Amino acid sequence: MEDISTIIEKVTERYSSPIRVGSRCEANVFYRVEYLSPEDIDTLTDHIAERIQKVCSPLDPELIISLPNYTELAKTLARRLSTSGEPLEVVNAEQLNPGNGKTSWLRGMNVILVNDVITTARSCLEVHTKATVLGATVLCWAAIIDRTFGPGPVPVAASFTGEPVRLLDMA
Repeated sequence: MEDISTIIEKVTERYSSPIRVGSRCEANVFYRVEYLSPEDIDTLTDHIAERIQKVCSPLDPELIISLPNYTELAKTLARRLSTSGEPLEVVNAEQLNPGNGKTSWLRGMNVILVNDVITTARSCLEVHTKATVLGATVLCWAAIIDRTFGPGPVPVAASFTGEPVRLLDMA
């Protein structure tokens, strides 16, 4: 089994000039998570699941909210985090709209948000807000690579802390 740094290095691209890595940020390093093999995802998922259990204890996630991803991280975590033998349900973030029948169903649920790579966490903040407004408790954000600027509303459980990004002035 390869170690996490070796796995991430295989999908790391470095540029001499900064490139856009999100709607509001740039960096000299880009991570091609879509190139991760199923075996790589399994190794990373084991580490992320351990971190989730430590961060969320004594609570267990009951549902996974998946942001748009290139990998099968959310589904793999759903199997690893299950306490019943059945995978946790995975809901796409786009489904969290008031009026689609999910509002009362989310009330009181312990959830985690899953994203391949978190940069400024703007998209996570938006989904976090929607889930909270709909009554869910967000226990943590989970990602293969964490590139956030710092503390958010909940901990980030990631397998790797990526290179920093620069916030672009969008004024």
